[in-house]
Amino acid sequence: MSIPSSDVLAYSSITGLDLLALLLLLHVWLVGVGLAAYSESSGLPWSQRIDLSIRQYALLALLATVVAWLPFALGGTYPIALGGARSERRLAIVLLIGSFAAVWAGFYYAGGAVTALRSYAAVRRTPVVDAAAVETGRVQVSGTVRASTDSHEAPLSGRDAVCYELTVARDLVEDESTSDGDDVETGGSTGLLSSAFRETIPIDDVRTTFVLEDETGRIAVDPTDAALRLETETTKVVPNGDRPSGSLLRYLVRETEYEATERRERYRETRIEPGDELSVIGVARPDSSVESIDTAELTARGESGDDRERYAESRPPSKANPRQTSFPTITASDSFGEFVVASGCERSVDHQFRRTIAGCALAAVALTGTGISLLWLLAGHG
Repeated sequence: MSIPSSDVLAYSSITGLDLLALLLLLHVWLVGVGLAAYSESSGLPWSQRIDLSIRQYALLALLATVVAWLPFALGGTYPIALGGARSERRLAIVLLIGSFAAVWAGFYYAGGAVTALRSYAAVRRTPVVDAAAVETGRVQVSGTVRASTDSHEAPLSGRDAVCYELTVARDLVEDESTSDGDDVETGGSTGLLSSAFRETIPIDDVRTTFVLEDETGRIAVDPTDAALRLETETTKVVPNGDRPSGSLLRYLVRETEYEATERRERYRETRIEPGDELSVIGVARPDSSVESIDTAELTARGESGDDRERYAESRPPSKANPRQTSFPTITASDSFGEFVVASGCERSVDHQFRRTIAGCALAAVALTGTGISLLWLLAGHG
C-alpha cells in the first residue's frame, strides 16, 4: 500500500526540534492549567458571564496548544532560529508569545460561547409562568424580591440583602507601573504583571431563602446552588501598603481570620436586595414554609422596585410581624442542570445571554484568527 506523497511530506516535516517545541508547549499548558486549577480552588471566577469547568478549560487549552504548534511543525521555521539582528529576533519572540496567548484566549471564549449557548437554550425551553401559577416542574418566574426574616447587612455596601457574595482579588506581585492611589474609587485595572499574578479569594457567600412577588402572587426561592448573574455590585480598592477601613475592616476582623497584607486588594460584593427585580429559572417544588413580612407592612415601609433606599432607611432594627407562610419553592434539581438567578425580567435575561454569546463568539473569532495568522506568518508560510 503506497502512502500519498503529501502525507510523507507532512510526516517528514515534523522533526526532533518540532517534538521538543511540542514538549515545551505542553509544559506551558500543564503549568497554565495547574495555576488555573489553583485559582479556581481559591475562588477565581473565570468571568462574570462565562461558566467553564477546569476540565473544559484544560481541554480547550490543550487544543489551542496543538493548533499554535502546527504552523511550525508542518514545514515552518521558529523565530528563535531566524537570522538577522537581535532586535528582530526579540520582536519575533514577543509576537510568538502574544500570538500563542491570543489563540489560548480565543479558544477560551469559544468555550464560553458554547456553554452560554447551552444554558441559553435550556432557559429558552423553560416556560415563563406567573407566580400564582407555579406548581411543580421547570419554571421561569420574574418578580420583585420581598424581604424575609433572614436578611443580612452586606459588609461592603452596608445594604440590606437576602444574598451576597464577597471576594477579594489580591495581587501576588507588585507592579510598579501602577501608583498606589491609581483608580482607588473605580477599581480600575493594574498593570499587566499584577493582572497575570492575582489570586481571588472568597470571603463570604451568604444565601437565604427569599420571597419573589409579581402581580399575581408570591413564590419562595432557595438560591443555595444557583448561578448568580447579578448586576448589583460594590467594589473597593485598597492600594499597596494600606488596610481596609471602616465597616469593612470591622467585618473582616470580626468574621474572618483577616491578616494585613502589603499587596493591592480589590474587594467585590454582589448582592440581592429587597426591591430588586429578578428572574429565576429552576425547578419548582411543593409548598414549603417561609417566614416573610406581610405585603401590607412592606407597602407601609415604602419598599418597591424603584425605591430601595427608602426601605433601607426606614428598616427597623428587628422585623416585626413576620408571618409563616407556605409557597412553592424554586430550587436546584439533578434532572435539570440550569438553576439561574439573574437581574431583571425575562426579556433582560434573554438580552444578557444574547450579549454574552455574541461577545464570546466575536472575541473567539478575532483572537483565534489573529493569533493563527501571525503564527502562520512567523513560521514562514507565505
